[in-house]
Amino acid sequence: MSRPRSTDPSVALSIAVPQSLKTRLDQELSYQQSRSKWVCHAINEKLNQEFDVSSIPTGQLLGMLHYRNVIDTNLLTSLRMRVEEIEAAR
Repeated sequence: MSRPRSTDPSVALSIAVPQSLKTRLDQELSYQQSRSKWVCHAINEKLNQEFDVSSIPTGQLLGMLHYRNVIDTNLLTSLRMRVEEIEAAR
C-alpha cells in the first residue's frame, strides 16, 4: 500500500543569493540539516510577522499619506509642523 500524497507538495524554486550569504547559511547549518527546510522556515517567519506600524517614522507616514492623496499639501505642512512641535517638547 502506498502512502497518501501530500496536500501541500513541495516545488522546486531557483533563487540567486550572494555567495557571502550562502556561506553564512552553510556555516549556520550542520551537515545533517536541510537548507531548503531552513529557508522555508525563514520565509514563513517573515510572512507571518505582525507589521509594526510604530516602527515607521512619523514623517514617512505623513509622506505616504500625501503620496496616496489622502492629505493635501497644506495639511501635510500643518501636520509636519505639529509633529515638530511635539518632538521639540519631549
